[in-house]
Amino acid sequence: MWIARRSLTKPNYPGKLDHLAAGGISAGSGVWETLLKECTEEACIPESLASTARPAGTVSYAYEQDSALYLECQFVYDLEVPESFQPRVGDGEVQEFYLWPLDKVRGAIATQEFKPNCALVILDFLIRNGHIQPDTEKFYNKFVENLHGPL
Repeated sequence: MWIARRSLTKPNYPGKLDHLAAGGISAGSGVWETLLKECTEEACIPESLASTARPAGTVSYAYEQDSALYLECQFVYDLEVPESFQPRVGDGEVQEFYLWPLDKVRGAIATQEFKPNCALVILDFLIRNGHIQPDTEKFYNKFVENLHGPL
């Protein structure tokens, strides 16, 4: 899995691990339009490749910041890239990229290294693709319930 490390100049979660490409949806923009834009800007993914991304659902969560409660819903897409693919830093929001085996990614989401919402989306990916199993993960049901609960 390709992992990004956020730029140290980012105001939120500087230096944390992140998705290959992600971003907020601007007013007047759609989900698909934003996906294509963020892929191009953050990781220099050509539109011809980014347009092969497939919708994989949503992940919902809430967090508290500055005495306010925020409810968030992330639109999740999976993008399979060729082995020869190499992301490049685009707009400066990312400082570097890593290609990690899924076991290393799984271990890293249990630490403080990832931006919290990114860890949730990766957890969802690992569950959807059978890398976390209900017979071997005692919190499997809780993970699934909390990733897809109503806000």
